[in-house]
Order: sequence, then structure tokens, then C-alpha cells
Amino acid sequence: MLEDVGRCCKMLQYIAKCCEMLRIALPKKICWLTYTFCMPAKMNAKRKRRSAPRPSGIRPFLIIIFIMIMAISSAIPGSNTPLPPLPVPTRITETAYSGPLTLESFNVSVLGAQTIDRIDFVDEINKERVKVGAPPLRLSTVLMNAAKMRAGVILKYQNFSHQDPHEGIELGTVLPKLNYHFVYASENIGMGGVSAADFARGFMASTYHRQNLLDPRLTETGAAIVDGPYKQYYVNIAVQLFAIPGGEDEYRGYSPAERKLYENAYTMLSGKLNPFRRMVQKLLRNPDYSEKKITTYSRQKKILETVLVRMREDKPLQNPDVALILEYNTLL
Repeated sequence: MLEDVGRCCKMLQYIAKCCEMLRIALPKKICWLTYTFCMPAKMNAKRKRRSAPRPSGIRPFLIIIFIMIMAISSAIPGSNTPLPPLPVPTRITETAYSGPLTLESFNVSVLGAQTIDRIDFVDEINKERVKVGAPPLRLSTVLMNAAKMRAGVILKYQNFSHQDPHEGIELGTVLPKLNYHFVYASENIGMGGVSAADFARGFMASTYHRQNLLDPRLTETGAAIVDGPYKQYYVNIAVQLFAIPGGEDEYRGYSPAERKLYENAYTMLSGKLNPFRRMVQKLLRNPDYSEKKITTYSRQKKILETVLVRMREDKPLQNPDVALILEYNTLL
């Protein structure tokens, strides 16, 4: 009998802790049971002699409560399921810049001179590629429009730079705005050329610009040449974009199915870190809920929160995101 009382006492204490965690007031009947069973054995004996017999059916009542608590705990999503490894992107979208190039003919005014045709300029670049065995670049309408937008903001804001702090029209932003998906893209910008051939020679004379335009991996290009006043000069400004196009999944670094795996892993971790679930598993002495494991789960959840910010906005993953994903997998 004393053994039964001890078991009931532990069970009632367990229920009281659960209710305290959930901020639920204990029913009066449970309070009475807790008071009764948690009394010292001698006082229980005295109360039994003086009072009426205890209500019947106490044990089944406690068993039902215990089963309900365990059922609720087990129903928390992902609480008992092992965490799976996450897919790591094998290719990340890259953008490259070679720096602004000012040609030697910069101080030669082109006011009133013949407009440079952008197609002729691309032809001159392709001639240089053929000389070194690189395949000629094909024109892309989207890249042509993107190059025109880039040249426009450079002239408009007198900002001869790969970055645009005014409208945000940059290589890494303008292509997604035009719904152009790529796995690699680069940009050359030059100022001061007086002809298509002059711009081509100027780019070839610069190490980084030459590497950009001769890259044999590149397949598509777009160019724009605008003329107008820049500072105290009247000049031509050339912008050429290069790219390796890719599918939408290649551009982002993940597919819809892979994003779902990340969302599921986040749900599972939220379940494992649920305070009610943690309390139950600690009482059951589950080794998967040690302090070390809880710290690991918390770090993994933080990693997923960071990565999912980009995924939920359909943005491409970057190298820091890949590093976080690798860290997540090492913690499994």
C-alpha cells in the first residue's frame, strides 16, 4: 500500500509541474489528491481513521491524466523524429567586378561625334575571344536592357562605379529585377572611348577587364554605350554585362522541394524545443534532451532561421549561408 501511495505521490507532483509550466490552475480535486497523497505516512493513517473512505476510481483517474499528458507531448510535431541532414547547394550564384576603367582618350570630347553602336562593340569583343579560342558571346535582350539601365544611372548621378547608392541599379540587383536567372555574372564599365574598337582595346589592355571578357565559361552578353556630360567632360560610357544563364533553381541554389525540407526541419526543431515537451522528456530522463542536446538544437534552429529568411524571400543563397548549412549538418 505504501508503495502505491509513493507512486501516486510522484505522479501528482509530475502533474502539478506540468500545470505550473502551462500556467493552468490545478482543479480542486487534484489539489485535494495532492494534499492527501503527499502527506507523511503517519498523518495519512490518522486521516484515514478519522475521515470517510477515499473516493473510488483514483488510480484510473490518474492513469487517464498520465496517458493524456504523454499523448499531448508525443503529438508535438517532430518531437520524436530524428533530424535529417539538409541538402547543401553545390553551386552558388556569383557576381564579379573588374573595377571602373578610364581610357586614355577620356579628355577628348565626343560632343557631336558619331554614336557608337553597341552591336559593333560586342562584335569587337567577340573578335578578341575568338583569337584566344573562347566561344563568341550571344546577345541577350535582357542583358542589353540591364546594361542600358546601368549606363543610365552612371550618367544620371555622375557615379562611375559598379555600385549604385541612389536607385540600387547594380549587377546583383538589376538582373533579378528583369527576371534573368544566372549562376555567374560579371560587368565591365569604361569611360572615354571614341569608337567600338577603342573601347575593346582599352578593356584588353586592363588585366581584370581582359579576364572578364575572355572567360571561356561565359555564354551571353549585353552592352550599352551612352554619351553625355560627366563632370567637366562630354564622354562616352560603355557598360558590358557577361553571364552564364541558369534555371531558377540554379540561380537560387535550392528547389521548392529542398526549401520544404528546410521548413520541415525548422518545425521539428521547434517541436523539440517546446517547453512542455522538454519538461516531459527531462522527467523521463530522455538522453536526447540533455543540456548539451538542447544547446545544439537551439543553435540549429538559429541557423535555419537565418537561412530561411533568404529562402522565404526567394533570394539566392550566398557563401555564408552555405557555411551555416554545413555547420548545421555537422551538429547532427
